[in-house]
Amino acid sequence: MAKPSSSSVVSRPGVREHTVKPARVILVSLFLLALLVLAFYAIGGWYFSGRIHTDALQVHPPEAGPLDITFDRGAAATVVLRGDPDAQNLLEEGRFGLMWDSGESVVGGIVSSDTAGGTATVFRERIAAQPIPAPGSSVRLDGFVWSGNPQTALGIPFQEIRFPVDGGTAGAWYVEGTTDTWMIFVHGKGAPRNEALRLLPLAVERGYHAMVIDYRNDPSAPPDPSGFYQYGVTEWGDVAAAARYARSNGADDLVAVGYSMGGANVVSFILRSPLRAQTAAVILDSPVLDFESTIDYGASQTTLPLTSITTPSSLTSVAKWIASWRYDIDWDAADYLAQWRDYHTPTLLFQGTGDETVPLGPAQQFAGVRSDVVTFISPPDVGHVLAWNADPVGYESTVNSFLDGLGL
Repeated sequence: MAKPSSSSVVSRPGVREHTVKPARVILVSLFLLALLVLAFYAIGGWYFSGRIHTDALQVHPPEAGPLDITFDRGAAATVVLRGDPDAQNLLEEGRFGLMWDSGESVVGGIVSSDTAGGTATVFRERIAAQPIPAPGSSVRLDGFVWSGNPQTALGIPFQEIRFPVDGGTAGAWYVEGTTDTWMIFVHGKGAPRNEALRLLPLAVERGYHAMVIDYRNDPSAPPDPSGFYQYGVTEWGDVAAAARYARSNGADDLVAVGYSMGGANVVSFILRSPLRAQTAAVILDSPVLDFESTIDYGASQTTLPLTSITTPSSLTSVAKWIASWRYDIDWDAADYLAQWRDYHTPTLLFQGTGDETVPLGPAQQFAGVRSDVVTFISPPDVGHVLAWNADPVGYESTVNSFLDGLGL
């Protein structure tokens, strides 16, 4: 049979040749990319909004940190500690409580340290007459220095009192004074009252009455109706309640002292309560002056799960937006920096440049816009609420000079 010529070959009917247009590829790729970005922000935003709840809003009872440092040995003038360089306070300069299962003591500043091989070996000053644990004991370094109460820790007589607050009563330590000035101490988020023990002796020496208070969500006080920490938006009412108690018991002048979130509670009290007129002075240590900035700061030190990538600020913004809806957060209400025009109380503010919990920026801005009433002390390389620890003598001298200058 003769082969057909090429001119006689025809295409099969019904078969069409397809070509992929570049524009369609680009559109499909952009659509898939948009879906991926949307999923990233939706899932990531939901996840990190949950982290905001867990890390910042959820109420936790006060608890001691882990015994994650090893007590190597003690000598006449020093003690030797070993541990991970990231162990809490191990490489922080200054005075700390040394806590172990069956006892506690106080140790001084760092004499020398070595982090070779990934393990920190730290020689600290041993304070005379302070006990030490057995070599090899597991210990921790406590920034609040003392546990217990004023009597057991410092030999200061006190009474356990209760004062009326919204929803019931709250507990406080009360130390009687000899003047008509009362100092009210407000601890930080999830911290125990003994956070105030570092400065309490100064109040006693000055003859002040002192109240070291609990507030809503503490074990001895009613819960906040929201069930969350509110960073001063509601807690200020409990500071005001303590101020009313002091006034009804003879206080003429009030000095409010706030640590971390307790600083937010105090500033909110000054901005909102009529009793600010009787508050002669405020002392703040590492205060949360803008809750939203604090969340941003924490996120900037957080990585995405299973990666070493720092959380993008855009994802943090989405997470905050979702959190405001999930947990009814009013970010503006907890931005006390924005309310600086209404703040008029003489204030001494401490915050170290090494604070990894609360950003330094709001304190710097606050001191800048209210330099007429705010004295700002920012010791270099000092961590969160550790300015006293780094230099107890200097800290107390600054506080005394501040109060003396106000005639208190």
